[in-house]
Amino acid sequence: MHKNHPVYHSLISRLESLKDQYRRHPCETSRYRLVRQEQLIAQWVQTSESPN
Repeated sequence: MHKNHPVYHSLISRLESLKDQYRRHPCETSRYRLVRQEQLIAQWVQTSESPN
């Protein structure tokens, strides 16, 4: 997995935005979005590291 990949940067940017939202307005909805984004990143990293 390349740390400079545009998809990775996009996912991380969204994660940081969601973390900021959760800090400002902690609620179940923002927490769910944050956890879901972390799961998407983990899935993408795992998929991008698997050999084709």
